[in-house]
Amino acid sequence: MDKPTFWERHEAKFYTFGHFYANIYGQVMIDYMPHEPLKGPLKMLLLIYSHAFSLTLIVVVPLYFGYNYRLLMAAVDSRMQLVLYVGFANTLIKYITCVLTYMANTFHFKGINNGSTMKRAHLEHDIVESYRGPRWPKRRFEIFMYYKFTLINTMMIIQVCGIFASAGHVPDNDTDAKASSRLRQQFAIYSFILWNYTEHMADYFFWVNSSVLKYLRLLQQQLQQVLRQVRHVQRTRHRGMFMVNCGRLCDRLAMLRQRFIDIHQLYVESFRIHQLQLLGLTLTTLINNLTNFFTIFNLVSSHSLANASYPVLISAVYALTYYLDTYIVTLVNEQIKQEMENLSLVIGQFSGYPSLQPPSLDQELEQFSLQILQHKPPMLCGLLYLDRRIIYLIAVTAFSYFITLVQFDMYLANTQRHSR
Repeated sequence: MDKPTFWERHEAKFYTFGHFYANIYGQVMIDYMPHEPLKGPLKMLLLIYSHAFSLTLIVVVPLYFGYNYRLLMAAVDSRMQLVLYVGFANTLIKYITCVLTYMANTFHFKGINNGSTMKRAHLEHDIVESYRGPRWPKRRFEIFMYYKFTLINTMMIIQVCGIFASAGHVPDNDTDAKASSRLRQQFAIYSFILWNYTEHMADYFFWVNSSVLKYLRLLQQQLQQVLRQVRHVQRTRHRGMFMVNCGRLCDRLAMLRQRFIDIHQLYVESFRIHQLQLLGLTLTTLINNLTNFFTIFNLVSSHSLANASYPVLISAVYALTYYLDTYIVTLVNEQIKQEMENLSLVIGQFSGYPSLQPPSLDQELEQFSLQILQHKPPMLCGLLYLDRRIIYLIAVTAFSYFITLVQFDMYLANTQRHSR
């Protein structure tokens, strides 16, 4: 028996940490490793805290910044104000995604907590714990989890550094500038909290989809084992156990087909619940990349590189990590599509033994093949497929709008020069 990996030894700790951290941000329904239901009073207390925290984030805090909007957007010149407007648009998209996340959490609480999470737990027990075969599907799942964990923590550290960088140096005798700087730092903290709020559900969706990908790969390995058993039965077909072995293979295929149905239902249900949030994540990635690119351009064009090197570095790394975060979500969905095609090819290999198959086995293979063929990649609100094509679309669109903002910035710079 292989030695347990680091992930297998500490998986429960990772999930416990994720569940605890999600509860801090009011995401009570996110429970990565459910063992037993929460007690009534504790669950009610957590739900009250969840709604109170969410409504404060969505209603109360925006009223505060709306009241101080003029001070928040106050700038020395129009070029700096354009940078502030772009940053405000970035936070506004995060806010809209946060509202969609709260609505999805409220309307789909049972679907997330009792549906996706519990269904995933049952599949983990039925498929993974009983699996005996190559371990590479599990290893790739672990790599995805390590990658996501590292990426999220890197993004958090970068945003905290950005919050400190947003304070800047303000003269002590300039009261209005100090108040404006303090308000912008508070706004940066608010934007960071909004990102954390929405990122928890994005992480949960990524975790469910990565699990679906792992289950499909394990299912494919199990079908390959059944195919090898079919070949063995063909070689021993003249012995007395031929029909008994065919019956066992038929039962085995029926069980694997039912597991495929459960896996497919988990994938489709998870996508349906989170599609609005994923569309918000796509728009957030677009605006965030645009914001960071324009911030870098403005810092480089209006400051010396020595004075702007720290903010430029933060903006560049943050843009890269945010882009990679969206990329890995689309990559998992694309690999799920590929595994569906691989399953169809494996099922097709059974047709090489037509003389062997009794009617019941033929029927199971036909139903299995039809269910795989009926699978269609889900779309985000009927608008976009969540694959790598959307990453190229985001990059091209962000660059196009970046050029437009650069033109505005150059126009404002020329206007200021001529006015003097």
